[in-house]
Amino acid sequence: MIDPKEVRVGNWVIKITGTGINKQSFFEYKAIAPDECYYTFAKSCFPIKITPSILGKSGFRHEFGDWYINRPAKGIEEGLPFLSFNHFDSSWYLQKMKLWSQPIYLHQLQNLFYALSKEELNIQPGKFANTAMMGPVDFFVKSIEPNNHSRVLM
Repeated sequence: MIDPKEVRVGNWVIKITGTGINKQSFFEYKAIAPDECYYTFAKSCFPIKITPSILGKSGFRHEFGDWYINRPAKGIEEGLPFLSFNHFDSSWYLQKMKLWSQPIYLHQLQNLFYALSKEELNIQPGKFANTAMMGPVDFFVKSIEPNNHSRVLM
């Protein structure tokens, strides 16, 4: 479950959208809508773990194992360095400064990006493959194995 104080309108989460005849829960990726009550909504939601697939679908670029997103700048085609994930130490950086609070879930990354840029991160999570869930949530994309010269996003 998500702490309602951590989310805001537009944050993406995994939401329980119903149950089947055999009491299997059905889940979907959903953005929190303006008319939803956070305290009620958060009771039926789980966070989405940040994965390479999520970053790739959110405008981040991948280079040498690192993920980054730049800010537009006049006369600079690639833009200026902004926010990046360094695979070597599994840490997030604002330009070259390591963040003291590391986002783990998509809603945390969305809130960080918005706080720093006053713009929403363009999230395209795709379809959620519904599976029977008992215990911890198995997020929609498996993390990259550390032995593949990349570290797991944490």
